Amino acid sequence: MMDDLIHIERGHSVLMDDGTKLVTDVYHPHGDGPWPTLVFRVRGSLSAGFITHVLMLNPFLAVERGYAVVIQQVRGRGLSEGEWDPFFNEGKDGADCVRWVLDQPWCDGRIGTYGTAYSAFSALQLVAQGFDEVKACTVLGTNANPYDNWVYTSGCFELGWNVYWAYMLGIESIGRLECGVDERARTKSDLSQAIIDLPEVVRRLPVDQHPELRNGVSPCYEEWLEHSLYDEYWDSINILKKAPQITAPILSIVGWHDNFLKSHFDLYRQITSVGAEPGRSNHRMVVGPWEHASYVNPFSTSSNGVWEFGLEAASGVGLSGSLVLDWMDRWVKEETSGESCGVRYWQMGENCWNEVDAWPPAGVETCWYLSSTGGEAAARNEGELVLETPESQLADTFDYDPADPTPTVGGKILMPFIQLAGVYDQTPVEERSDVACYTSPVLTESVAVSGPVKCVLWVSTSAVDTDFTAKLLDVEPDGIAANLADGIVRLSRAFPNDPVGPGTVQKVEIDLWDLGHTFLPGHQIRLEVASANFPRFDRNLNVPSGAGFGSLDDAVVATQTVYHGEGRPSRLVLSVAAG
Repeated sequence: MMDDLIHIERGHSVLMDDGTKLVTDVYHPHGDGPWPTLVFRVRGSLSAGFITHVLMLNPFLAVERGYAVVIQQVRGRGLSEGEWDPFFNEGKDGADCVRWVLDQPWCDGRIGTYGTAYSAFSALQLVAQGFDEVKACTVLGTNANPYDNWVYTSGCFELGWNVYWAYMLGIESIGRLECGVDERARTKSDLSQAIIDLPEVVRRLPVDQHPELRNGVSPCYEEWLEHSLYDEYWDSINILKKAPQITAPILSIVGWHDNFLKSHFDLYRQITSVGAEPGRSNHRMVVGPWEHASYVNPFSTSSNGVWEFGLEAASGVGLSGSLVLDWMDRWVKEETSGESCGVRYWQMGENCWNEVDAWPPAGVETCWYLSSTGGEAAARNEGELVLETPESQLADTFDYDPADPTPTVGGKILMPFIQLAGVYDQTPVEERSDVACYTSPVLTESVAVSGPVKCVLWVSTSAVDTDFTAKLLDVEPDGIAANLADGIVRLSRAFPNDPVGPGTVQKVEIDLWDLGHTFLPGHQIRLEVASANFPRFDRNLNVPSGAGFGSLDDAVVATQTVYHGEGRPSRLVLSVAAG
């Protein structure tokens, strides 16, 4: 029935410059055209059900709006030829796809591109190729620099996410394995069972010990571990460096609890500072109270963990599809109406949408200083956050044991089968002896945070290397401690040219990313300090080899010290909105 209304051409073999053929479907209105064309290059299935119901834009709605839509399966996935090498082929293959589209009689020479997650990375690589015909781009829940905030964050391996993704990529690759039918079946069975057992699988040490990833099903996993430092391998696929080549205005959609949140703000700052026009002056960002999986549910509710945000915050295809088409109407069709520029963000706590011309909104940097009576890790009812630097110099200590790392509970994660993302009560975590907590007095006025959040700490460790983590929480009147933002620093990465010596006091800054949240009267602000967020990140074994490239037999327990007071003013730094 749909084919009677919309012309669909399935299974084009589009030739890349090196002779590789990529499977491509085309949707367009009946007739000769030509029409403006939207390009979507996808890692997953080309089936209509997947494209229509799981991703950000229903192609049938785009056709009804007067567009042709091209959906291409990337190199090495599904029925497309070639070898799958995540991130490395999308620029040149995207360029070849655009050249093919421009040669088709149904394309009027105006192109837009869009995508979610990996397909959005492909879209960003495409707009960085410098085609004047590519007029606009929309990306949702993605990354522009795979080293930072996809594979690693602050030099720490994003363990839970990348183990899950490696196994899923392995299952997708089964049909391409150069082995017998029986071995393929065994490999698929082992991969499937490992995904079910992921909570235990991610605890394996060393972190490269995954025998299920045999027969070359996910060689990228080992490659990423081999390139634990930012080098030419990562530099060659860093889209942020290509910002001066990007002319197309970008609509960037992400959630406050999306694991790729940092990358969207990095992209925003890079494009609006060094991007080419008209993209530089017309970047648009929409930030909702969502986690990554919210986007793939066309009937997504507005809940996130234990919090409810109301129907006005609901996400899913209904929201993203409308935003995408309005953006394309404005920049591809060059219509005067359509989605505006600037930043639209959901202010949690107040639970409302705000609109500003630029991020962050006007405000003031406010410091909350750590304070306590000193001694062992500050319990929840002892450590304090105060607005004046304490005069006394004191310190809190705790022991971090890699055999029992501080656990991940919610947050900005994507770890299916392991842990749910979003907002959850952290009080069970705070009962642990390896977590130091610092809490403000009960607030008498609202504190509206809109902008970057960071934690500055003076620390030392008894080990030769270790990690420190920070987590910002909203303590509700009933005692629930709701997580808002978190970050991590690995000392060997923070001071690569100045090896950490046991007992040496170091000043570290932990990036907790950007945040839009209002602490209401009657609530309290809390900061947690620990040394692990596992299994989101690989645990540091506190030995010279660093993180997960050893066994628990190699690991040592580290005594960690957090200093505060005069001369060592450890603090939480918030961007508090004016007014």
